[in-house]
Amino acid sequence: MIMRLLKNLRNRRVLIGPFILFGLALVAFSVLTLTQSTAKAQEALVSTNPNDIAAGAVLYSEHCQSCHGYQGEGGVVGGAPALVDKGAAAANFYLTTGRMPLNAANNEAIRHHAFFNPAQIRELDAYINALPQITGIGGSGPTIPSVEPLCANQGTLAAQSEKGCVTLSEGQQLFSINCAQCHQAAGSGNILSNGNVIPSLNNANITQVAEAPLVGPKPMPIFTELSHAQISAIAQYVIYLHHAPNPGGFAIGRIGPVAEGFVAILGGFCLLWFAARMIGNRG
Repeated sequence: MIMRLLKNLRNRRVLIGPFILFGLALVAFSVLTLTQSTAKAQEALVSTNPNDIAAGAVLYSEHCQSCHGYQGEGGVVGGAPALVDKGAAAANFYLTTGRMPLNAANNEAIRHHAFFNPAQIRELDAYINALPQITGIGGSGPTIPSVEPLCANQGTLAAQSEKGCVTLSEGQQLFSINCAQCHQAAGSGNILSNGNVIPSLNNANITQVAEAPLVGPKPMPIFTELSHAQISAIAQYVIYLHHAPNPGGFAIGRIGPVAEGFVAILGGFCLLWFAARMIGNRG
């Protein structure tokens, strides 16, 4: 019995060393992964893999070249812009929102289901992003933006001490100043003059919202005056609008006082009709 216990103790001592080494290796790997995750995530947004670029070139020749030119020089069809200096953000925005490819060059680029799958979009993004190097033309457009997270404490004063994050209050202010005039205060969309349709933001994901101010899909302008942090705040606020609470009751589409007034008139008319019927029956 004693010999068996001594043997068990020896076996445990033998195992302690490897377990300690494994634990230290795991901790070191976790630290390295956490410190490099942000940089790797940013790089992963646009692939620089030659295989992805080559696959994107094939897709481009099949679906985009007829309008945008052999290497994105544009001008093949009237209204088709050059892509060589547009950057990955423009490619990703138009492809993920289904605005491209168009059936005809004169069609309005409105939101549809994406024609390409995520892998194909990634390949086309990589090719469009590489066009300045492929063609030898200097300069490039904006890359796909990364969005800063929401601050853990949304209080204005407390959030000022946090770095690398944004607040919903800032996003609401920036959205009201720069976006609400066209997209409506709740992001429900609108119609402008000359038949321009302003889309609802209810289906937009956070990356698409951040890309739009950089890309400027017509009739929306490019907001060069907005910083990365401000664009991130707007994007976070738009995503908040997707599931914002309705303390007043029913949302009614969040399209403003016209819908609310219509519901009130319709409800009031029904009440008056019911009251008239009751009085008439008693008479």
